[in-house]
Amino acid sequence: MLRMKIRSAITMAVLFGPLLLMTSVDATAGDNKRISKQISIMEKILDEALVESRFALVRSTHPTHGVYIEDYGPVFTLEVGLVDSEGWFGGSIWSNLGKDFSIITEEDEDGEKVITIRSGSKKGKKADNEDVMGDEEKYGKVKDEIIEVMRDYGDTIAKAKPNEWFTVFASPLHTSWGDDGYHRLVLRVQMKEISAFTSGKLSEDKFAQKVQITEY
Repeated sequence: MLRMKIRSAITMAVLFGPLLLMTSVDATAGDNKRISKQISIMEKILDEALVESRFALVRSTHPTHGVYIEDYGPVFTLEVGLVDSEGWFGGSIWSNLGKDFSIITEEDEDGEKVITIRSGSKKGKKADNEDVMGDEEKYGKVKDEIIEVMRDYGDTIAKAKPNEWFTVFASPLHTSWGDDGYHRLVLRVQMKEISAFTSGKLSEDKFAQKVQITEY
C-alpha cells in the first residue's frame, strides 16, 4: 500500500510538476511586470515634481531612476541641484517651457492604481521672498517636496510589503548642497507609514516625523 502511494505521488509529480512550475513562473513574471510598471509610474511622478519645483534644478526631464529590491522595497535615485536666485524662475530649465502639471489618482476595474499626469499652462510665479532665499533654505524646500511626493504617491508601489522601505537617494548636480556641504541625501520611510497617512491615521506632521533622513 505504501509503495502504491509513493508510486502515485511520483506519477502525479511527473504529470503535473511541469504545469505547476509553469504556473509559478507565470505568476512570478506577472508580479515582476506589475512592480516594474509601478516603479515606472513613480519615476514619472518624481520627475514631474522635480521639473516643476521652484527650488530644484535638474538637467533633464527624467532625472529619476527606480528599482524594486525584494524584502527591502522600492529605491529611487536622482541628481538634483538648487535654483540660482538670478537664474531660472520656475525651478528648473525644463519648467520654463511654460508647462504645469497635475497628478490624478484613480482605480481601474481590477482595483489597480492608475496615475494620470496632465500638463497645462503655468499659473504660479516666483514668490516675492524667493530671490532672497539662501541655498540652505532652498535645500530644505527640496527635501520637503520629495517627502510630500513620498507621502502622497508612495502607495503607487502597491506590491511593496508594509515593512519594506520607500527610499529616495539623491546626489547634488554640483559638489554639494547648502552651507553645510552635504554630498548625499537619503530619505526613507516604511510603506506602512505611507498607508497610514493615506487612510487618515497619520497627519502630515506625524508622517514627516516617520521619515528617516540621512545627510553626509
